[in-house]
Parts: sequence; C-alpha cells; structure tokens
Amino acid sequence: MKDHPLHAIGRTLRLSLTPSGRSRRSEVWIYLMSAALIAALLSGLVSWVMEGPLTSWIGLALVLVCVLPAPALAVRRFHDIGLSGWWTLALMIGALRLLLLEILQRSLGWDARAMAESIFHWVDWAILPAFGLAYLALLTWPGTRGDNRFGPRVT
Repeated sequence: MKDHPLHAIGRTLRLSLTPSGRSRRSEVWIYLMSAALIAALLSGLVSWVMEGPLTSWIGLALVLVCVLPAPALAVRRFHDIGLSGWWTLALMIGALRLLLLEILQRSLGWDARAMAESIFHWVDWAILPAFGLAYLALLTWPGTRGDNRFGPRVT
C-alpha cells in the first residue's frame, strides 16, 4: 500500500535529512497535513498545561521540529518533477521570512512585528511569486514517468 498515510509519514521521517531521490505528491500532502495537525495539537496541549511567555516559545519549537523534514522532502519532490532541488530555496526564503517575523513577535511584541512587516512589505511582492509557484509545483505537478536524472520513480 504505497499511498497509505503511515507509509508516507514513515518514509518522510526516515529520509528527513536525505535530499537525494524522489518523493510522490501524496507523500508531501500527507506529511504536511500530518505535521500541521500534530504541531497544532501539541501546541494546544502545551498552552492548556502551561501559561506565560515560555508557552509561545515552546509552541514555536514544536512547529519547527514538526517541519524539520520539510526541506529534504521538498528537494525530493522537485526531483520527482524533474527540477533541481535548488528550487527549494524559493520555499526556504518564504519560510525564513515567517520564522524571523515569529521570533521578532515573541521577542519584542506584536508592534515590532507589524513595524518590520510595514518596512519590508516590498519583500513580499518580490518573493511571493517565486514562493507561490514553487509551492504550487510541489503540491500539484505530476512527477516524471519512469526514471529521471534524480533516480527511479518512487512506487
């Protein structure tokens, strides 16, 4: 059962730091949905059990742990499409922007984040098209049939 959710999650976790090879669309969808659900549940549990500013930092750390396999998964997915894994940089720039804004908000407050977003709002216009196209390709474009220069098709 190649498309079973547990198989896809297990494969992604086994290859967390392995950018070589290929990954199917279903693997990306299943992992991203599962990681978001797990991060939300764990963050909710932490905020239910604890109070204070540390709760927010723990929630952010949990999200980061859940998305740790995402860069290698994205590279493998681009390989499946037949594109270089360097396209993942478009995704990483967008993710880094969000991470820096989250850290700024947790460190200095919402007003500091709003000021940074207003000053650098032009960056959104510069990175949004590349980020959007890369993410759309990652999630929707079918992989190449048969073997490609990145390896055999994942079955």
